[in-house]
Amino acid sequence: MWREYTRFYHGSRRALISTVLVSVGQSLLVLPIAVLVRYAFDKVITNRDSGLLLLIGASILLVYMRLREELLGKLYTLSRAYYTVVDRSKLHASIVQDSDRLDAMSNALVAQLIPAIVTSVALSIVLTFLNWLLFLVLMGVTPLLFLASARIGKTLQERVRTFYRSFQTFSKGTLFVLQVMDLTRIQSGERFELDRQKKHLEDLQLTSAAMAWLSAALGLFQYTAIISTGIIILIIGGLSVARGSMTLGQLLSFYVAFGLLGTYLQIIGAAVPQVIAGNQSLATLFKVLRTEDEAPYSGRRQIAFQGKVSLESVTFQYKNQPVLHDVSLTLRPGTTLAIVGPNGAGKSTIVNLILGFYRPQHGQLRADGNPYSVLDLADLRRQMGVVMQDPIIFAGTILENITYGDPDLSAERVAEAAHMATADEFIQDLPNGYGTFVGESGVLLSGGQRQRIAIARALARRPRVLILDEPTNHLDRAAVRQVMANLRGIDTPLATLIISHDTDVIGVADIVSRLQEGRIVSSERVAVATAGNQ
Repeated sequence: MWREYTRFYHGSRRALISTVLVSVGQSLLVLPIAVLVRYAFDKVITNRDSGLLLLIGASILLVYMRLREELLGKLYTLSRAYYTVVDRSKLHASIVQDSDRLDAMSNALVAQLIPAIVTSVALSIVLTFLNWLLFLVLMGVTPLLFLASARIGKTLQERVRTFYRSFQTFSKGTLFVLQVMDLTRIQSGERFELDRQKKHLEDLQLTSAAMAWLSAALGLFQYTAIISTGIIILIIGGLSVARGSMTLGQLLSFYVAFGLLGTYLQIIGAAVPQVIAGNQSLATLFKVLRTEDEAPYSGRRQIAFQGKVSLESVTFQYKNQPVLHDVSLTLRPGTTLAIVGPNGAGKSTIVNLILGFYRPQHGQLRADGNPYSVLDLADLRRQMGVVMQDPIIFAGTILENITYGDPDLSAERVAEAAHMATADEFIQDLPNGYGTFVGESGVLLSGGQRQRIAIARALARRPRVLILDEPTNHLDRAAVRQVMANLRGIDTPLATLIISHDTDVIGVADIVSRLQEGRIVSSERVAVATAGNQ
């Protein structure tokens, strides 16, 4: 887990090495500080040379320095299939909370703990040089300090783990409240929801208090141990001065160096709880990073896509649930293909397969004759426009929603796409036009307006394939016919796929394929279908 974590620092090796070298250099500067203190008390004060004493004090302030450096690196991606089974609200809480704590740990580790440890080791060498006898006394106390800190730290780690679970539950509950606000009000469930979330909050407060108390106790113990060690050094050193085996300057120079060591030991002690908390977050994120999940396709070939997509004897199932059985379809440039069928027949699954979100267990898909397995699917999707039955509209302006992913699109391109989607009809009537704020999830717009904006977004890239999933959910048939009529006026032939359970939508299609229980039961030209119905 920690090897994986250090991978994020591979690009910052020079900075890390510089940090260590500066820490060592800073530690070596302690030696002249200690010598200056010793000289000050043994020579300067004795001779009452106040000017030289001020000069020595200024020298000590000038040579003391500290370097801090912050590093953060974390990136992970997961396939769409993973998100269909994972608890998204829990994953959201984990990413927000654990990445923040990992950042705090990284700062503590790189800017505090590592330099403090290196400096403490160097100071220990300096202390040995100054007075090895007092250093042995120091070493006799230090192991007890670390053993006790380790025991408290282990308990703290368990408290941190408990707090994380409570925080995730609380964060998940808060996200749920925001997502189902309308449902709560419709069901008059405000009191029920408040009581339920109050329990999560109380549990979070208890676990947070326990973690904070133990962290404070660890810091207090470390501080007390350092102070006690300093008192022991003063007592033993004072007795040595009284016996004449040590000068006052020697004692004070050692004590100054120990004081500096104590400062860095306190830095280490303060960083330990953050490292403990970060270690737990690292374990959580590492678990996500190591999730056995891979993209359906890994090809790298990029093509100048013309718009032909073929499904060849495709069979697909979600886990153990069969969805499609031996489906063969071809979508061609300049042609509108409608796939109609009841809910649950597998229509949306065909869209997901065309987009490369999933890979069929049997059969294959081709784009302009190229197998999906060799293609760069991200590049292929850039040449497709997709409008799902529940279009995703985010909090922002109409312009931001249309140009999402391509913010540099020209105003002419945006206006052209809005016209083809018949969205310009209502946008022009808005006070702020394309600058109109649409609210969270487009709540300030009607369903039809959201659908039109989504169609404009899909067309703004001038795709070679347009997929409309259940367009009549939010648009009436006349509006769909108008959009299709506008698309037929495009110079470049566009392949259009319409997914619908509405059999009347065949009026705007060239070819209609009927899907039932995961099988294509008929595929015919519209003219033939119309004659048959008459």
